[in-house]
Amino acid sequence: MVKVNKGNRPREVDERILVEKAKKGDKAAFEELVRQFSKYVYTTAFFILRDAHDAEDVSQEVFVKVYLSIGGFRGLSSFKTWIRKLTVNTCIDKLRIYSKTKDRKVSLEKITEEYEVVFNKFNQSLENSYFNKETVKDVLKGIVNLDENYRIPLILRDLQDYSYREISELTGKPIGTVKTNIHRARKMIKEKIKR
Repeated sequence: MVKVNKGNRPREVDERILVEKAKKGDKAAFEELVRQFSKYVYTTAFFILRDAHDAEDVSQEVFVKVYLSIGGFRGLSSFKTWIRKLTVNTCIDKLRIYSKTKDRKVSLEKITEEYEVVFNKFNQSLENSYFNKETVKDVLKGIVNLDENYRIPLILRDLQDYSYREISELTGKPIGTVKTNIHRARKMIKEKIKR
């Protein structure tokens, strides 16, 4: 099993060099890629799936997929873009299988260090005046507790920078519905902050 690190802040190493080495079978380079991207993959999975164990499972699955297919990675996009799509697609596949059986409110105790990153992203999309760092935890609770129809498009658009068309393709919803749901999700978050 690939060991997924959710704690330590990664040291900056040029991902292109690591990818090239990993493609040639360099295990240390692959482990460094895992170290650099494990928190990103886990956090993305957590916000989409709303479950720490499921996020860990998806993280493992994503890195196994990366390990098995990195030799075919052609570098037409960045490694981060590739792993982002792999993570989101894996999460959406999981949701299709069992989302109806998991309906619960979510605690954010497992995620602490990601607040700063999420704060910066949502600060841009929700207009700076709406919240400060003291309210980030409540905002994140609001996000992960949104209905799936609002939560996933909002995360994909505002945290993952997907286009409306890409979100439409991933979720199987018309672009108009995607735009409406993202607008409504932002409005719900703003209303929560005001309260």
